[in-house]
Amino acid sequence: MSTLAAFVWATAAGFAISILDYSALASVPRRQRRVSFTDPAFLLKFIGHPLIGGLLAAAYAASRADATPMTVVMLGAAAPAIWRTFVRSGSLIARLLIRQLPGRV
Repeated sequence: MSTLAAFVWATAAGFAISILDYSALASVPRRQRRVSFTDPAFLLKFIGHPLIGGLLAAAYAASRADATPMTVVMLGAAAPAIWRTFVRSGSLIARLLIRQLPGRV
């Protein structure tokens, strides 16, 4: 699978998840909804998460010749959770390393 095909498949899966998240708000009264397409943070999440998933899947496809559409679709759908785990783990490791610097107690 080419990296472009992996990017497209994963981005499509990410958009599907974003649409499902947005459609879940249909049961919430309008006054209680905290998200809208006029909010830049919501737009970043709605568009950014699928693109991040596409990048992750493209990197996976570039590093593995046996990548399949189903694998990259799952990566695209799960990408936000995967990146959150990377960031949380990285910040924990950084805090541990900073504590070991000379002159730090």
